[in-house]
Amino acid sequence: MPALSLLYLALLVAVICCMALCDYRWKLAFFLDAARAASIAVGMVALFLVWDGLGVAFGVFSRGDSPYMTGIELAPDIPLEEPFFLFFLTYLTLDLTTAVRRLLNGRAVASAGSESGGAEEVYGAEGGAP
Repeated sequence: MPALSLLYLALLVAVICCMALCDYRWKLAFFLDAARAASIAVGMVALFLVWDGLGVAFGVFSRGDSPYMTGIELAPDIPLEEPFFLFFLTYLTLDLTTAVRRLLNGRAVASAGSESGGAEEVYGAEGGAP
């Protein structure tokens, strides 16, 4: 197996590791609530794999050839890289939804704080960042 055939899988793993670092830094998914994030991730990857299987069965999806993929198939037209990609999509969604929710909640709290004139609602009684 040439090294180039591992490129896509290696990039997926690298991007997932980068997302884990963001998750660790800002406690977005697994570092916020590991059990909940794991159950969502496992459920969504399983659902997407079933979706892929149905797509393959009905001829909607097919696996294309690429020199950047391993060529290993978990099932007909389902490459080894597929669960990694599906996990990436799920993890990205978990991270982004938590981050956006926090940003929107922070703006709502900041807006309420500016209306009432106090920074305590935004930063707490200590005045530090949340």
